[in-house]
Amino acid sequence: MAGTGRRASKATGEPLKWDGKVRGHDLPSTRPDGKEWLQATKEYYEHIRQSPQAVKLGTDLDWDSILDLCILKDNFYRKPGAVLAAEIRARENAIGATPLARHALKWDAPDSDDLGAGDEIGLNDVGESRMDDIRAALIGG
Repeated sequence: MAGTGRRASKATGEPLKWDGKVRGHDLPSTRPDGKEWLQATKEYYEHIRQSPQAVKLGTDLDWDSILDLCILKDNFYRKPGAVLAAEIRARENAIGATPLARHALKWDAPDSDDLGAGDEIGLNDVGESRMDDIRAALIGG
């Protein structure tokens, strides 16, 4: 039987909860190489700033790491590749960007009301402009 002989793995912390504060610095107007950020990257950064996970990002070094992640994502949207995808996945796991990552970090899932700022858009609803950027990146357009 599942669960017998071992203690089941459960999150032990309090649930992630967004406190209404937008955290982190504004995204610089351009990338370090002077290129404009893609719209998908701008939206991704704002989602992080307004997420329950942002409460856990307390230092400038944390936000420098998020900026590095955004550079990787922006590069991936422009030219996808397995190496970039793996690095992005590792960094997103470190900040609890997916349910599995939050489980590994022992963070309880947020209530649906605590997922972040915004309007009545559902959790899995992705903006059409972001989807266009992602589709174009995936097909090399």
